[in-house]
Amino acid sequence: MDHHVIRYEFATGEVVQVKVTGEIAAFLCESRRREHASNERCRYHSAFSLDSEDSRCGQLISYKTPDDQIIEAEEHQRLHDSIAHLSAVQQERLLMLADGRSIAEIARFQRAAYNSVKASIRTAQQKIRKIF
Repeated sequence: MDHHVIRYEFATGEVVQVKVTGEIAAFLCESRRREHASNERCRYHSAFSLDSEDSRCGQLISYKTPDDQIIEAEEHQRLHDSIAHLSAVQQERLLMLADGRSIAEIARFQRAAYNSVKASIRTAQQKIRKIF
């Protein structure tokens, strides 16, 4: 029997490789190809209106005054500087938390104890509050 290794990525970012028969591998590859083609057709052939609620044109318009933009830039720089004072592990954990991962997922991904990850994130947040 012909076997193939298929790469599968979970929504959490975890990647596994699964050994399947050639028939199943061919089906999965064809299914992925069709899904991709369908997505491309929808993207290229969907109607677009500047008046629609989901129009992306609103993203191009800024309603902020120059003063607002300067204040925002200064706050952004202060936040960036405060994050730079954290350890590499704390920075990585905060990024993962900001990406929507739970503390338990971060602990599993980094193969660390849950309480250690939780304490590390809490300490990082306290450092940022102190500096920011």
